[in-house]
Amino acid sequence: MNNDLYFIEIIANALNSKDAETSLKQAFEQIKSLGTKPEYEQGFEQFRQFMDIVNTHTKKKETDTLNADLVSELIIDLATDGFEGSDEDKNKALRIIKSNPVWRKEYDQLVADIEQLNRGPAGIEVLVSRDNKPFKSITFTEIPGSKTIDRVTAGLYNISFASGRAIWEGELTEQTTVWARAYPGRPFDLAADTTGKKPEPTKQISLFDGDIIIHVFPSIESGSMKITINKAGDP
Repeated sequence: MNNDLYFIEIIANALNSKDAETSLKQAFEQIKSLGTKPEYEQGFEQFRQFMDIVNTHTKKKETDTLNADLVSELIIDLATDGFEGSDEDKNKALRIIKSNPVWRKEYDQLVADIEQLNRGPAGIEVLVSRDNKPFKSITFTEIPGSKTIDRVTAGLYNISFASGRAIWEGELTEQTTVWARAYPGRPFDLAADTTGKKPEPTKQISLFDGDIIIHVFPSIESGSMKITINKAGDP
């Protein structure tokens, strides 16, 4: 496990001990102690973020049959897939949490919050212009991911991030966008086109060591362009 998540294993080991409450107190001290070291600085900050999330959603009650701090840490461990016990023990722990409506709500909310923390930007917008005029705007909400632009005709194309950072600029001709010019004398497979199945691309452009790949496909009157982002860089 990398240093950024070093606290997960420490908490998991404490929860698996016979005296989990005492072990958790010792675990917190160990986490804090390691957090003072430069190599664990980022991990300790993530630990604090997780604790902030739990403290926000945890409502401690005197009627709880389990120690509230123990429940909070158990929720963290299960929500982050850090539980290192057997599958049977994990299922038992989940049943304990989900048996209580308040704990279950906290667990579900924490899972959603962690997913939000781990998620990249809400969207990466890519702008496409043709002959120096705005043509299309597409947004990638998941990386890796692909988006297809239709009605691509011959012209000078400029592709960039919404921030202005250039991706690619170049000319597309009818030999790359129109089937009859790309494959003279070869019949067009209309059935394949209507079902979304694309022919072999007439142009493939690999950018930034394969982080972004552009494919151009021909069709009857105009082609299409598929832009694939394999890795999110700095837009």
